Amino acid sequence: MSYTDDERIRAKRRALYILAQRDHSKKELYDKLIKNYPPDLCEMVVELMCEHDLINEEKYTQKLYKSYINKGWGKSKIRFELRRKGLPDSLISQQEEEYDAEDFIDEIIHLVDKKYANKLDFSDYKSVQRVTAALARRGFAYDDIKLALSRVKDGDYDEEEYYDE
Repeated sequence: MSYTDDERIRAKRRALYILAQRDHSKKELYDKLIKNYPPDLCEMVVELMCEHDLINEEKYTQKLYKSYINKGWGKSKIRFELRRKGLPDSLISQQEEEYDAEDFIDEIIHLVDKKYANKLDFSDYKSVQRVTAALARRGFAYDDIKLALSRVKDGDYDEEEYYDE
């Protein structure tokens, strides 16, 4: 279907306004545009924004992944959130490869020291379960949580590394 110049210009301006606020994935931009414009016009505008490098999903994935790690999120929660934003699995996997399990274990230890230290009593099974459940809700893998908690229990980590931040 063909659209008037005015309709195309309005859709492009709206897209530029949305992208000026913050970065978006193709899906996010499309979802916002579809509220006011026909689907094929939205697709055309999204592709135009990509051609002009105003949408760069690779950089956006990288930025979000790093941001979510800084928020103390685990791998599965990060993956879920990036998928929800419509980012391709290939880009998500590419980011996951840059971080190994040890990075997430270090983050768990940091969180336990910072946030759960006063709630964690290794002699109380329920206490350990509560902290484990809280970390699992943040998206950390159970095996990583177990390993990190055993390191905390044994004192097998460098405390200086976690308090320099």
